[in-house]
Amino acid sequence: MRSSEPNARTLPRHFYSLDALRGIAALAVVFYHWQHFFSRRTELPPFAATQQPLYFLFKPLYTDGWRAVDLFFCLSGFIFFWLYNEKIARRETSAKQFSVLRISRLYPLHFLTLLVVAAGQQFMLWRDGSSFVYSHNDLFHFALQTTFASNWGFEQGYSFNGPIWSVSVEILCYVLFFLVCFLRLSRWWLLCGFVCCGYYLWSIGLPHIGRGLFSFFIGGLSFQIFGYLARCNPPRIALRCLGVASCLLWVLVPLNVYQNLFYRIYKAYFWTESLRVFGKDVGGAILLMLAPLSFELILFPATIITLALWELHRGTLGRRLAFLGHISYSSYLLHFPLQLIFIGSTTLLSIQSGFFYTPFSLLLFFTVLIPLSLCSYWYFERPCQSLIRGWAFRNPVLERNAPNHAQQRAGSAVTACASPPSPPTQAAPTPPVAEP
Repeated sequence: MRSSEPNARTLPRHFYSLDALRGIAALAVVFYHWQHFFSRRTELPPFAATQQPLYFLFKPLYTDGWRAVDLFFCLSGFIFFWLYNEKIARRETSAKQFSVLRISRLYPLHFLTLLVVAAGQQFMLWRDGSSFVYSHNDLFHFALQTTFASNWGFEQGYSFNGPIWSVSVEILCYVLFFLVCFLRLSRWWLLCGFVCCGYYLWSIGLPHIGRGLFSFFIGGLSFQIFGYLARCNPPRIALRCLGVASCLLWVLVPLNVYQNLFYRIYKAYFWTESLRVFGKDVGGAILLMLAPLSFELILFPATIITLALWELHRGTLGRRLAFLGHISYSSYLLHFPLQLIFIGSTTLLSIQSGFFYTPFSLLLFFTVLIPLSLCSYWYFERPCQSLIRGWAFRNPVLERNAPNHAQQRAGSAVTACASPPSPPTQAAPTPPVAEP
């Protein structure tokens, strides 16, 4: 099989634009979860959604920010198939190496936020007699959380730091991804099969796992398309056209999801009686069935491929915004604990929930969240990551075969969780992806 990867020498050392994209996606989830501030215990009563801070400006984030989780999964699939597919297939990266690299990146902050939320929920129980937003905060769900199994089908509902559900599902994606690469099952038609399996699981009542597999392997297919287009070496004018088309999709895809735009165009300009199959309009039925998936099937892959191709051509596209990638995982995991702290503080100060309709509350929250996320990345996540890898990679063979520094900087995606990290040596560590 001809490799779908362009020559390694032509790839940028770091996809800065994809880092920026996943950082923006993480903040989109925070906007969507702003509604938590208007919860009464574990219920969300009717509230003035259109009165949320600067709603006229951030309406798409307040209403559709949950879709950013599927973008996380798609980014993860793209990045992982780029960095690990060939290495796992050639047995250059073992299951132990892969596991250590992922767990060291994800677990420290997860466990810390789990403890903070557990304490915060106990405070809410003591004060109000009920948990805040997520209700299943018992020992069983705590045990599930400690093993990243919070959303593998054993749970009774969301628990503790609810947004961790996507990281829990991504762990399953990692396991399947490693097996796919190890068994050399990464041909495009096989990946299409995994996408279909994800859709099936989604449709039969396993939405979390189904969404994760669906979008993750779409990300893998996106990387194969990127590899093919990169080998074709498209001219500048083709890249410009692709960029314009991707921008247009950000307008057309929402119209298709909410108003069936593509179906209406099909019926108005292309449909005829001759297109019926056994008396049924099969083409129209397919368009209607796929319309709700337009973000995941069309918009997110097209955006990722376009940014990657442009960065391949220009070299440093989005470099100034790449710091957003550093805060993607931390802001995603820290925003709910911070909401707990804000709610507890306003309750103690007798401040009414109407405060959270004000632009000042939004500014204050992000003024705390973003610096806190940066501090978490530089002063907690990286040192813990270095410590765990320093212990795990004492074996010289494992250390020699682990991803190198260039790969470490090449890119990262929950989804906020797909940074391709290198194990630490005795020297200083090298720098390194929501709920519906």
